[in-house]
This record gives sequence, C-alpha cells and structure tokens, in this order.
Amino acid sequence: MDTLSTFSLWIFVLCMDFVKGYSQEAPTKQIVALLGDDVVLPCFMKSPVDTSNLQLEWARTDLTPGFIYLRGKLEENLELKQPSYVGRTSLSFDKLKHGDVSLTLFKVQLSDEGPYRCFIPQLGQRSYVHLIVGSASTPVIKVMSIISSRVVLQCESAGWYPEPELLWLDGEGNLLSAGPTETLRGPDDLYTVSSRVTVEKRHSNNITCRVQQRNTNQSRETHKHVPGKSHLVCPSQVVAMMGDDVVLPCQLKLAVDTNSETVNWIKPGLDPNVVHLHFDGQLVFENQHPSYHFRTRVFEDELIKGNVSLKIFKVKLSDEGTYRCSIPWIREEASIVLTVGSASTPVIKVMPIVSSRVVLQCESAGWYPEPELLWLDGEGNLLSAGPTETLRGPDDLYTVSSRVTVEKRHSNNITCRVQQRNTNQSRETHVHGVILDSFIPLLHVVIIMGFFCFLAVWIVCFQLLKTKTEVVLSFYWTEEDANLSSADRQILKHVRGIQQQKQMFHPEAAEPSELC
Repeated sequence: MDTLSTFSLWIFVLCMDFVKGYSQEAPTKQIVALLGDDVVLPCFMKSPVDTSNLQLEWARTDLTPGFIYLRGKLEENLELKQPSYVGRTSLSFDKLKHGDVSLTLFKVQLSDEGPYRCFIPQLGQRSYVHLIVGSASTPVIKVMSIISSRVVLQCESAGWYPEPELLWLDGEGNLLSAGPTETLRGPDDLYTVSSRVTVEKRHSNNITCRVQQRNTNQSRETHKHVPGKSHLVCPSQVVAMMGDDVVLPCQLKLAVDTNSETVNWIKPGLDPNVVHLHFDGQLVFENQHPSYHFRTRVFEDELIKGNVSLKIFKVKLSDEGTYRCSIPWIREEASIVLTVGSASTPVIKVMPIVSSRVVLQCESAGWYPEPELLWLDGEGNLLSAGPTETLRGPDDLYTVSSRVTVEKRHSNNITCRVQQRNTNQSRETHVHGVILDSFIPLLHVVIIMGFFCFLAVWIVCFQLLKTKTEVVLSFYWTEEDANLSSADRQILKHVRGIQQQKQMFHPEAAEPSELC
C-alpha cells in the first residue's frame, strides 16, 4: 500500500505539473485604452494547446452579473452576459486553437474601466487584467489681455479622463509660475482644466501649455509665440477690375501665428460693417454684411506666418472703398483703399463725307470711373476734336463719345484712345488712311448700283402692265369687228375696256348688252 500510495502521489504531481505547463495564473496586468478605441485584453496559454473545445469565461469581478463573455464548447452563451457588453466583445477561433484566449473589446467606454478575469474551468487556472480608460484632447491657448509690455494667456483643455494636470513652460522647457488650475467635471465624467499665465512680450518668447495624465501616459501640448511689437504692413491702394477676384494684402512684419486669433476685416460706412471675421480658426457669419456672403476668405495656411490678407471674389462696383484690417490681441490695424474699375474697347464709325474731309465718331461704353477720350494722329499728337459726350447708365457705368474731322489722305492714321488714370486702364482703336480713301469710290458704286436697280424694276413693271392690257382687250375682239373702220375700232376698244373693268370690280353685275 505504501508503494502504491507513493506511486499515486507521484502521478498526481506529474499531472499537476503538466496542467500548469499549459495554463497561466499571472499577476494582474494593467492595460490602458482611450475612450472610443478598441482594446485587446490578453490571456493565453504558455504552451500552444487547442482550447477551442474548452469552456471559457471572461468576467468583471466587480459587476453582477459579471460575465462579459461566456463560451461553451462551440458557441457563446448570451443569457448570463452583462448587458452593457452585448455586441462589443469577440474571440478569435483560429487563435483559440493555439491557446490564445484574449478578448477584444470594441468602442471602449468609461464604464469599462475595472478588473477583468479570464478563467478556463477544465484547467482550473485564472488570469487577471485591470483596464484603465483614458481620454485626452489638445489644449487651446487664448490671449485674454495685453497690459503694457505683458500678455495674459489662458490655456484650456476639455474631455480628459482621469483628471489631468496642466503645466506652463517657457522656450527652454522650464516651468512658469502661473495661476492655479481650475478643474471642472462634467455630467459625462470628463474633466476640463484651465489656467492663466502672464508673460513678457519678447521676440523670442515661446510659451507652451502642456496637459498630461500620468496614469494613462497621455500628454497634449500647444505652443504660442508671444512677439514683441509687430507692425501690420499693407499697401495704401489696390485696383481691381469689375468681375475679377482681388487680394487685399496685409502681412505682420514679424511672423506671428494668427490662426487661432481674431482677424477682423471691416468696411467703415457699412451696416453691419464686418466684411470678414476670422475667430478661433473659422469664419464667423453672424455679423458679416450680406453683400459679402460667400465672397471672402483668408489664407488659413498662411495665418501661421502672419499673412492676414483678404481675398474678395467677383468684385462689384459697390465693393469700392476703404477697408480696415485689425488684430486685437496685438493692437494692430491698417487700412487699404480698394478702387474698382471697368473698361471696354472703343468703336470708330465713319460719318457722312463733307468735301475732302471725313467725320469720324468714336464711342466706348461700360467704363468706371468716368474716363477721358482722346484723338491722336499717326505721330501720336493730340487732334482737335469736338467735346466728349458722357452718359452714366443705371448700372453706374459710363459711355463716352466724340467726333473729329480729318483730311482724306492715304497716310492719315487716326487713333481713338479712352483711358482712366485712377485705375491705370487704357483702350484704343485705330483707323487707317487707306480705309478713308476707299470709302468715297465705294459710296459712288453703291449710289450707281441703286439707280440702275430702280430703273430695271420700273421697266419690268411697265412691260407687265402693257402686256396685261393687251390680253384683256383681245379677249373681246371678234372676226366681225374686222369690217369696222379705224375710228370705230378705237371706240369699240374703249367701250369694251370699260366693260372689262366693271366685270373685274363688280363680278355680280349683269353681262354687258350687245352693241348695235
């Protein structure tokens, strides 16, 4: 019996060692997952063994019911599953064949944080995992005020879990002395932290706001350059043609990141006077003047370099005027005058000829502002011309016209030029002496051709009338009339002609009576 007992104990120890070789009961592992992400809770055998036919349990030890995944030999048992995990857990069947019983948890929630147990009853072994759920967001720095040579900055970051800490750092990474951190916990259990710091305005003053959470090993930071005096440089005037796009250029002399700051373009005299308001990284529509809706933009990619230029699409005449760009947080502003123009090519017409001279008329429509009209000879000298007539239409565009009398010479080249000095626009049309000389024979040809056409039409009409009269009279001529004298024939023709006319105009009248 002693020998048998010793042998049985030895076999039992070997079996236990064999089982322990395939299973693991390790210390609790800590896993970190961010809110909304997917996470894998690890649990696997030391040696590759097929666990696809074994019963498997995943459970939360702090919940009732605690099962989040309960598997029989072939499928999952859903009856005892914790409701908040329904549809959010999964095992890989292929990995089960190799001893990997890790659980995938989808779309992690804050409530998922806690202790988890992996258990294989047939092996009698357990593995524990503690899940830590975190949440983080990038902080935002705003300029709150400017006092003399100092700037007050505020840093705020929302959506953190667990509660984080907020730090201010200078350009060398040293901690700055700042106000206390304010912490708020919302109804969603997420934390919002904020803090303020006062710094000097120096060209090399680069400030960093860092928010971090040590338990989840999460850290986010934002940088802010606090410049010294930075001047806003803009040209005094910009000219644009009606219907074109135009850029009102403005640039900070020292490159300053203005993407998250307020950049305000206004046009004094409008109500409301806001043309484009860029605030906190986006366009604010509420106070924008309706005539500029969907017609303005700033170059967002260039704001980080201090480029605050404004682009206006499809310029209108009403866009003309003074524009003011301001950046409140550095107390800088500048003005630009936009001049809108419109131009068109003039047209020259040859008026009736007087003796050896030709009268030319030049006209050009669709100008703005009001232009001037000039006549030039072949050498570019001004010609003495009649006064310029100017008309302004309901669209506020100008039409100008003028006449000039010139000699008919083969070398007489004439130019009509219309120009507008404020917009630096000029259009011109040329007429050459050859055209002036050829105008006279051409006119003669037209008159002669017209005379002969009239004569030909008159002859054709006369012949048609004569032929019709002869046909009508011959209709009543008989052989008996051959014996009549010449005088009687003339009388007979006259009478029958009258009868024919009566039948033509009064067909209902009775037939004419026979003549004696």
